[in-house]
Amino acid sequence: MNKIILTGFFISFSILSALDIIGFVFDENNQPIENVVASTNKRAVVTGKTGRFILKEISKSDLVTFHKIGYQDITLKAEKIPTKLVLDKAVISIEGTTITAKMNREKLLKTPDKIVIKVSENPQLSTNELLQNAGLKISGTKLSGEGQTIAIPGFEARHTLVMLDGIPLNKSGEAFDLSSIPTNIIESIEVVKGSSASQTGSGALGGIININTKHTNRKLSFQAVQHLGSFGMNKTFFSTSGMTSKFDAGINFSHSFSRNDFKYKARKEWQSPDSLRTREYNDKEIYDLGLNFGYNRDSFHTNYKLIYQDYFKKLPGTIQNLDWFLNSRIYGTMQHHILQASKQFSNYKIDTDLFCSIEKSTYDNTRLEPPFNNDLYLAKAENLQQIRGAKSTVKYASDQFLFDWGGDYRFESFQYNEKLHPEQSISKKILENYAVFVNSRLQRSFLFYDLSLSSSARWDRTNRFDDFTSWHIASDFTNKSTVPFSFGGKVGNGFTYPSFMSIYWKGDSQVTGNPDLIPEEALSWQLFSRLGSNKNFLRLTYRSDKIDHKIVWFIEQNGKWKPNNVSKAEISTWEIETRFELFEFMQINGIYSDVSAIDKTRDSDFHGKSIIYTPEYTLYLSTKLFYNDFTGIISYHLTGEQWTTRDQLTNEKKLPSYDLVNVTINYNYSWKNWQISPALNARNIFDKMYEIYDYVPQPGFNWEASLNVKWEM
Repeated sequence: MNKIILTGFFISFSILSALDIIGFVFDENNQPIENVVASTNKRAVVTGKTGRFILKEISKSDLVTFHKIGYQDITLKAEKIPTKLVLDKAVISIEGTTITAKMNREKLLKTPDKIVIKVSENPQLSTNELLQNAGLKISGTKLSGEGQTIAIPGFEARHTLVMLDGIPLNKSGEAFDLSSIPTNIIESIEVVKGSSASQTGSGALGGIININTKHTNRKLSFQAVQHLGSFGMNKTFFSTSGMTSKFDAGINFSHSFSRNDFKYKARKEWQSPDSLRTREYNDKEIYDLGLNFGYNRDSFHTNYKLIYQDYFKKLPGTIQNLDWFLNSRIYGTMQHHILQASKQFSNYKIDTDLFCSIEKSTYDNTRLEPPFNNDLYLAKAENLQQIRGAKSTVKYASDQFLFDWGGDYRFESFQYNEKLHPEQSISKKILENYAVFVNSRLQRSFLFYDLSLSSSARWDRTNRFDDFTSWHIASDFTNKSTVPFSFGGKVGNGFTYPSFMSIYWKGDSQVTGNPDLIPEEALSWQLFSRLGSNKNFLRLTYRSDKIDHKIVWFIEQNGKWKPNNVSKAEISTWEIETRFELFEFMQINGIYSDVSAIDKTRDSDFHGKSIIYTPEYTLYLSTKLFYNDFTGIISYHLTGEQWTTRDQLTNEKKLPSYDLVNVTINYNYSWKNWQISPALNARNIFDKMYEIYDYVPQPGFNWEASLNVKWEM
């Protein structure tokens, strides 16, 4: 009797969990694709002229593969198949003949050093955690609302250009705060290490980070995410989107608040058990709003995107000068408007981008207590920066060749109004930049071998600095035999304009800008070799960078801090990256970087010294475990010693090395059109004390729990 009941139960469960899926398959030009094979291990169907397919009575956990010659295969769980599925074209070689060329949403030219991070593979991790796992240096306290900047090891954060859907976000000569882009709207991140100005212009002295945002691919969807965590962290995210055959639209909103009042010790007191202090006046509150509208018809596509943020952040300052910044804060708004359009003509494609960014902020340090409440310390300043521009590109893609050319224009303005000290205000300053560029990539396939060659060149002209010509050449060879291997290299140059503040800052008796500053420049080359497939590989990279005219702040004879182009630097980096999938339920990842960043300024007391705040080495290891719908990640981060001063006279000026262990657990549950994903992140589980800058302590053990609910049809 019991066996009969159990058998009936399982039969009933199988019937209830079976799915009937109806969908459509389109190409990148929104055209239906006929004769696509959609198959499971038990059955297969073929799309008709409209791209329509029907899969009947399959399990929600079945894997369905969509295949057609000339397109990239896609394999998805049945429960995650969208109503509208888009197949990318793929390079396929048969006896030396390339059938078709690949075009996708990635904005950066494919080069041997480019890394693409799929956010969907680790949705429970933040943007800065994903980038840190790729061997990049993240600066900023890793808590909600705190500023997060990113740098290639050996470079400053201002030398990494951050882009959104191919549009540069950095203000000239400044680092970009990654925390201003919500992780929930990101689809993938492209990373290029090494000077790459020929693709983007100023800012890419050390590398490029391009953030690709999500595109609507469901008829209707709704998502809600709730985060709770240490130090009063409370964050809520809502989004909804939908699409028809011609239109798509989406809106998202989030609000976050955190006190960030963690316990810490001054470095000299790390060994003292009774010296804990609290990081006070560190509240952060942020509102984010995003809008997206798209129109698609035949081979024409256009899209408008808005990202808006309203923020309030208290800034407690370094712990040795807490009284100087007591209850200080910065508040303001920033908005990014992006309008993009593209039109396909056979093998040609025309892309046009219009963009505008506006940031208004107020820094308020007027709540000091005696004896610091005097003109030397009090400040209240308004800052207004605007960026707008346009870019147009003509692309040609054939079976083996990709070529594009175009031009762009960028207008940037800056204004600074000091309320308490009007003599320090800066009237409106303008920087205009015109550029023309060309990119090419040639790829040939011969049976088991692929050979590619890419190059780019760009010419920039501004109303303030000398013209600059940037370029790059890269090549790689791949053997796709039983034991795949590849090797290649890249050489190129880059530059970064000085920031408005470093040029025009009137300052006071202690600090002043320098109107004679010129752009920083760099020459970069690298070699790499890789053994293995995408699932199991070992990659070795060597990168060399030489920086000229590096901007450094130092004290002049009159006692004032002032920036000057006085420094040269040489950076050498060895990087080992590996991935192994030993079992179906386990993936092991690792990346180790050994960095030598040396000051090469001639006739200087600092010649031969290390560049400050450059770890001698970094190591990241992670083990990713899968069990049914559970995913677990155990990660280990090791950061080497860092110098904090240029003179480096005593080891007391070194930040000690530190290591951190983080654990993440995620569960995915699907029922009909619903997906429910609770997750738990535990960071610094051994409660280590450490600093990323001198007198800037970091939190000990902290946690974050989240619940992600999504409904799609």
